[in-house]
Amino acid sequence: MRNNHSAVVAAVLAALLAPRTSSAAEDGHLWEVTSRMEMPDMPAGMMGAMGGRTATVCRGEDERENVSKDKEMKDCEISDLKQTPASVSMTVKCTEGRSGKMEFAYNKARTEYKGTMRMKDPEHGEMTMRLTGKRLGPCDAKKARAEQTAKVEKIKAQAAGAQAEYQEMSRRSERDQLKGCAKAVEKMDPDSLGMWGHCYKKKDADCKSMVETYTKQQPKVAEECTAKAAELCKRYQAEEGFLKAGRTHGEAAARVCGLNHDDLRKKLCKGASKNESYEFVGAQCPDQAKPLAKKHCAGRSYTVKEGDPRRVEKKWFKFCKAVAGARLEGDEDGEAAETPAPKEVKDKAKDEAKKAAKGAAVDALKGLFGR
Repeated sequence: MRNNHSAVVAAVLAALLAPRTSSAAEDGHLWEVTSRMEMPDMPAGMMGAMGGRTATVCRGEDERENVSKDKEMKDCEISDLKQTPASVSMTVKCTEGRSGKMEFAYNKARTEYKGTMRMKDPEHGEMTMRLTGKRLGPCDAKKARAEQTAKVEKIKAQAAGAQAEYQEMSRRSERDQLKGCAKAVEKMDPDSLGMWGHCYKKKDADCKSMVETYTKQQPKVAEECTAKAAELCKRYQAEEGFLKAGRTHGEAAARVCGLNHDDLRKKLCKGASKNESYEFVGAQCPDQAKPLAKKHCAGRSYTVKEGDPRRVEKKWFKFCKAVAGARLEGDEDGEAAETPAPKEVKDKAKDEAKKAAKGAAVDALKGLFGR
């Protein structure tokens, strides 16, 4: 399994923090180390955030042993290890093309040092770690190594848990967004498209940036929701979709699709009248609906027997119900019903219209139209 690049750097760094000393009595040395990370093209603010970190580390005297016993370095090899009273240098080669070069120089008493670590990685590119160290005193290297191993394992477990949680959140977010985009077309509700609806026809910098980011993170969502936005716009421009959207969702669909809701309604009304799409005419086309409603709906009922001239003909049932709904809500162009009815009449008409929607017998249109 591939090691994390930063973990490898940290392991190599730890291996070099305690240079060889002439005193064999000391098991290890406690060092105060300050590190600063540099990467090509890194913003100045981030460079500052990654620099000036100080920590204390207890390490043994043998650098090769320190590195070989570190679990993070199991896929790496140390070569060209050179040690002199004034310096230590080595080369690290790991799997999948990762490599690094370390060089450290010490003062005469070997109580302080300065060092440079240059690492290369095919995925993360190049980075340089600059370090300074100051020896504080003796320490138990074996105990420190055990504590460090336990700490690393704990951090790994926490990182793995956080990663698993993030992946589950991502999967849940993807499922929810896909359901929302499918719902958008089914219910003709553009808001369910989320960002994909908001940015569908927009080319501004903010939308471009968001679309690029989310496409990289959730390519499946990007593909399907973009397709759903196109499907919604196509459906919205047909009678069935326009009727389903109504005024509230229709105006939102117009914004998503870059259209004018009222202009599209007028265009569809012309075609609906020619095609005898009476339900659409009754709900969306008040000018064409008025003469037809007076002829086929006014003063008529759904409750009288078949053949009674006062009964709404089956052909005009949906039309009359659509006219009643449009009248109760006000004309699609925002105007109220032509002749306002008393409150009790309107309330009764609303109740009857609800019954009609359930298939029950109603008489919602009496008194709605002037005679």
